[in-house]
Amino acid sequence: MRAERVTGVPGVAADATVWRILYRSRSIYGADIAVSGYVVVPPGAAPRGGFPVIAWAHGTTGVADVCAPSLFNALEGQGPYLMPDIGAFLRARAIVAATDYEGLGTPGIHPYLLGESEGRGVLDAARAAAHLPGVHASRTVVVYGHSQGGQAALFAGELAPTYAPDLRVVGVVAAAPATNLGLIVSVADTPEGQSVLLFELPALYSWARTYRDLPLSDVFTPTGATLAASLVQTGCQTHLVESVHRGQLTPADLYQPGVDTNPVVLAHGRLNDPGRRRTPAPLLVVQGTADTTVPPALTDLFVTTMACPRNDTLDYVHVTGATHDTVVFRAVPVILPWMADRLSGAPAPTTCGQPGDVTTLTP
Repeated sequence: MRAERVTGVPGVAADATVWRILYRSRSIYGADIAVSGYVVVPPGAAPRGGFPVIAWAHGTTGVADVCAPSLFNALEGQGPYLMPDIGAFLRARAIVAATDYEGLGTPGIHPYLLGESEGRGVLDAARAAAHLPGVHASRTVVVYGHSQGGQAALFAGELAPTYAPDLRVVGVVAAAPATNLGLIVSVADTPEGQSVLLFELPALYSWARTYRDLPLSDVFTPTGATLAASLVQTGCQTHLVESVHRGQLTPADLYQPGVDTNPVVLAHGRLNDPGRRRTPAPLLVVQGTADTTVPPALTDLFVTTMACPRNDTLDYVHVTGATHDTVVFRAVPVILPWMADRLSGAPAPTTCGQPGDVTTLTP
């Protein structure tokens, strides 16, 4: 829909070309929507058939418009949030097409951790890259995401055959993906809910603003709804973390009693669990063993009870000592060769059904 060249983006080599884009996507209710994002193109001539595209899905930044990565802003002191180690992927001669997701940087609520919305935004960013003048992006795509974006990447892989059959998705990489949303919302109004409050709160707030069968009053108390709107819509994730800790907020301060047993809430939690459908493209899942944000046990559960039983071709790698933030850097020596093999058509490895069901990487 619109594109502009951007220069001087910290973390991007000067010889790469950066575009900020506004592109067309579709909401879960079938409405045409505008979604923002960015595209980074490596220098030099494109290979025959065009550059392959890495469709990047970012981790949690927040729900407010100012949290959109394509703004390349300070993000409350954290600095511009680019695809981690983006230079390595550009040197591998791939285009990076990155979505901000629906409603993040554009009008309307950002449906945080709503998998179908995220997956559509990821796939449509790859489509949009092919329309940039002189870019020569191919329709061959590897989807890659981290944390919230790991969930988005998994949904994009599931949706691709029906939602974007014009794309040739040859692989999906998910690092520390958000999974088991059904399990997480089932502890919303319990003592265990405190440990996931920082992610559960914006998810439940945005779901209640997005789903037509889930009014705010069914999830939040009147005071909780006011608090949630203020916390979620006025800053990014750092602001939310600081505000929750400063106010010593608990689930009881926000939610209606019994929200964790509300059948509509639980149904939407399950609906946003990746792994409910088979993914035709091969999968690589990487997980840090020292991750306290997405504990390894949750990803283990996704692999062993959701993806592998659906006969997905899935290679699962534990990265010893990696945290939630460092796994995307520590795992690059695994991710890049895996992507290159998918792009070359090499047979994909799988650990499903193998002893231990996981390969351990100790960089």
